[in-house]
Amino acid sequence: NHEFRTEMVYTCWLKEIKDQDLELTQGFKLQTLLTSDVEVAAWSGQGLPGDELCVQNGILVTRSSRWPLCVDPQTQIVNWIKKKEERAGLTVKTFNDEYVKMLELAIQYGKPFLFENLDEELDPMIDPVLEKRYVLINGQKIITLGDNQLEWNDSFTLMMTSKLSNPKYTPEVMGKASIVNCVITVDGLASQLLNVVVGFERPDLEELRQ
Repeated sequence: NHEFRTEMVYTCWLKEIKDQDLELTQGFKLQTLLTSDVEVAAWSGQGLPGDELCVQNGILVTRSSRWPLCVDPQTQIVNWIKKKEERAGLTVKTFNDEYVKMLELAIQYGKPFLFENLDEELDPMIDPVLEKRYVLINGQKIITLGDNQLEWNDSFTLMMTSKLSNPKYTPEVMGKASIVNCVITVDGLASQLLNVVVGFERPDLEELRQ
């Protein structure tokens, strides 16, 4: 959650940096290192709120080494993902759908794929995709999904979201996906409401902020 991230980065990690007497930019913010104002503004235009928590969630969704699984009961992140990846040919499915063929096409053609409304268990069918279990054959990355061998396109991205507010994921699931806690905090909600008020009362300031 946001409190844990803040303590981990701005208390524990910064303390280690200072103890090692390493150079550090004054007023260091993790967001400025991992993203840019231009990208954050683009995310905002796609529907992602501009408070610190949501920007961090955006970074985790787009930068994680493992595919993200977002705990998103307020559906802010899933709506942002759909808007963000719409032009890239996003496919949206649930595990209750017949999704395998569409997933195969997304892997082969490098398209984004979203599983939404997940429960606490993941379909074992996608384990090879979660673990990026491809092999090199004649210089090409090949992955086996079910009975089919597919060419892996590095442009392919997989995202997952759940509306459960407090899911109990097993260590096995946590080891396969990057769990992103997108539950809105009171401070985050206050920041979002402030942005709405400023946008209504002073649209010139909101336009300048974006």
